[in-house]
Amino acid sequence: MAFVELTEISGDTVLVNPIAVAFLRSTMDGGTELHFAGRADPLRVAGAPADVARALENAAPTPPDPTLSLLA
Repeated sequence: MAFVELTEISGDTVLVNPIAVAFLRSTMDGGTELHFAGRADPLRVAGAPADVARALENAAPTPPDPTLSLLA
């Protein structure tokens, strides 16, 4: 399971599982809110939404190739 290390607006480091993120929203101060399924309050992190999204996409595991699984 892949995790991304992000900095919360309080300065604390948090580890985020990209699969759990439902959507991102930009904040007025240039940060990003991460909304998770099953969590009422968003997690606010430093960084533009595009940068946060890129970090999450890079950490997400790629699905296995179905052709290779058939050959195994």
